[in-house]
Amino acid sequence: MRLMYEPFDMFHKDETLRSLDGCICRICVSDDPLEICRMVGFANSYISMLAQSRMLQLQAKEVSSDD
Repeated sequence: MRLMYEPFDMFHKDETLRSLDGCICRICVSDDPLEICRMVGFANSYISMLAQSRMLQLQAKEVSSDD
């Protein structure tokens, strides 16, 4: 997972969602245990980035509403 300082814009959010979907698809069709393990790791990273982006978005919204 990469460290983010601001939430994803729509382009990066969509790109991350597509990558997560690709990982899930590979997990479902792969016959290679090592590939499945790797895809689980990548999927965890993508979902963590999406969650972190959403938390940053909510935090920014909270700060702006306090003003």
